[in-house]
Amino acid sequence: MSFGKLLVALAVVLLGVYWLLDSLNLISQGMMPIFSAYFPFLPILFGALLIIAPLFDKKKPHFFWGLFFLIYGSLLFAGQSDLLVFQWNDFWKLWPYLIIYFGLGMLFGKNFTVSVTDERRRSKKKHHRHSIDFSWDNEHHHSEQSSKNNRDSYTFVNESTFKHENWMVKPMNERVRIGDYTFDFTKAFIPEETIPITLSGWVGNIRITLPDDLAYRVHVHAKVGDAKIGGDKQSGVLRNISYQTPNYDEAARKIDFTFDFQVIDLSIVQV
Repeated sequence: MSFGKLLVALAVVLLGVYWLLDSLNLISQGMMPIFSAYFPFLPILFGALLIIAPLFDKKKPHFFWGLFFLIYGSLLFAGQSDLLVFQWNDFWKLWPYLIIYFGLGMLFGKNFTVSVTDERRRSKKKHHRHSIDFSWDNEHHHSEQSSKNNRDSYTFVNESTFKHENWMVKPMNERVRIGDYTFDFTKAFIPEETIPITLSGWVGNIRITLPDDLAYRVHVHAKVGDAKIGGDKQSGVLRNISYQTPNYDEAARKIDFTFDFQVIDLSIVQV
């Protein structure tokens, strides 16, 4: 094993051991201040090694995860110094880093192309929706076949707002990398049927306002984030969440929500 890989492996082991001991409550109260004092330096060290260690083997640094852990460790240190509120299980709040990183890639990367779609210009629909598509040449050429298919494009950021008067609620099924959705069903026309709305991707920021007499059901699949549904709220590491209103089964009109994201910030309120 090379020197660089050895350093990275040791950093990963130390970080994993701390998280394991803390999650199992095996770190005594007497030892906790010692671990807490030095813990922010572990992800900082790990991030630095991800960038520096590959240089020993004349390989490309792992900038994405290296910068992520540098930022994560720095925020932990700032939280420990009472400069801001940030704890070790708040790592999911760093999802905007994805946008920042790809933005830097556009500035300093090679062969980036960007196209912006705004449906307000393309149709007569009143709801607001626009998306940003990124395309770039893959820098990893493992074979002649892969080099022929090294062009990758997808919708990276999608923002949709549905809150104009009397907007029509229709079934929806969208998959994006980063999605920002705002729904106001108090202003919508809702047919008397079960309407499925399915959203999935990497990161989802979803705000939903419903009339208090509208029946709905929601299924949430996410690794981490915030999920506020009515008076219930879960934060941090999430499990599968399911909820339905008491009048869901007998209601003539109802919404069936399904959200599947790695990181989610969800709020559903009835007014």
